[in-house]
Amino acid sequence: MKMIVKLMALVVLLSFIVGCAPTATPTEAPVVPDAPAATEVPAAPEVQDWAAIEAAAKEEGKVVVYASSSRIEDQIEIWNQKYPDITLEGYDMGDIALKMVEEQKSGNVVADVWFNSEGETLFGEVYPNGYVLPFIPDEFADSLILSEDRPFAIQRFGGDAWGYNIEQNPEGCPIDNIWQVVDGTWDKKVYIEDPLAESDKISYYVMMIEHGDELAQAYLDQEGKEWTTDPDFGEDTPNAGWLWVKKFAKSPNLVLMPGGDEVTEAVASLGMTEPAGLALTSYSKVRDTAKGEIAFGVCQDVKPSNGTSSVTYLGIANNAPHPNAAKLYIRFALTEEGREPWNVLGNWPGRTDLAAPEGAPPFSEAGLWPEDPVAIYENASLVRDFWAINSLGQ
Repeated sequence: MKMIVKLMALVVLLSFIVGCAPTATPTEAPVVPDAPAATEVPAAPEVQDWAAIEAAAKEEGKVVVYASSSRIEDQIEIWNQKYPDITLEGYDMGDIALKMVEEQKSGNVVADVWFNSEGETLFGEVYPNGYVLPFIPDEFADSLILSEDRPFAIQRFGGDAWGYNIEQNPEGCPIDNIWQVVDGTWDKKVYIEDPLAESDKISYYVMMIEHGDELAQAYLDQEGKEWTTDPDFGEDTPNAGWLWVKKFAKSPNLVLMPGGDEVTEAVASLGMTEPAGLALTSYSKVRDTAKGEIAFGVCQDVKPSNGTSSVTYLGIANNAPHPNAAKLYIRFALTEEGREPWNVLGNWPGRTDLAAPEGAPPFSEAGLWPEDPVAIYENASLVRDFWAINSLGQ
């Protein structure tokens, strides 16, 4: 009876929190009476006349890009040297999807280019409603990963990965199996960003659930028995991924931090004397290690995955005010010159014919699960609620 009362209290508390929280990104596509008429932006014609496109872009005079990266400012400087007659207005901003959707609905379209890693919203809402369209420069068509349901150009891959303090662990990562993170041995030293605070932070846990079979094998490798024998197994854990997320959310050793910088500072500050722990954070934090600012290393060869990859897509807004300049920009952003601001450790080029940054393994060898944007779009709210119930239950 006490357990039933406790669970009922948790449900009431969760309902109160959700009811008082700011409105989250909707998990269902909005009802649109009529999708906007499509701009003439072919996905991949056999031949593109780039001289004509550039001439038309100069007539348009500028291109407006909404980007999810502050390094767009560095890219503007490179663009200005190459195309001085076309102004690049690049904006580092949050809520790109919301902003572009509202522009489409109002008919006041400002942005020309989507340059954003919100794949779950792109494929779950924005693209199905015709708000943003794919465009593939012909010369790069064979070096981009494309499919019928993923027709957008990928500018780069990034990712979140498990990391550690390389000063305290000169032999390498102290774990080789993901179940070691939840085995109770870390004494309040597993650092992450709060997955309930930022919508994109739940993606990792969705992918754990999507890879339940691999988590089951990793459990067998680690424990020598089936995952269904675990004390936390139950009706709410239909696969081993759900079990791992449940145990992780319940873990007393979990420490929630407000941001990625705080995560790496907690686990990988230089000269730490107290025992360091583990961190789940952006792979790109190894850039700061290369600069000598922190002692953060990314785990390698963790079963079944070192982390998950993120994808930054390029697309053209429907009814873009400057469609030719948008095409020219997408082509530029996919070149070595255009991607130079992101040619750093922790990022990999979207084109398969370009090398990884110096010191980085090829992306195919980084051991990161590719994020499934549709699975994240469909399941993020469910996983977020599951996390909340289990974390509040402590």
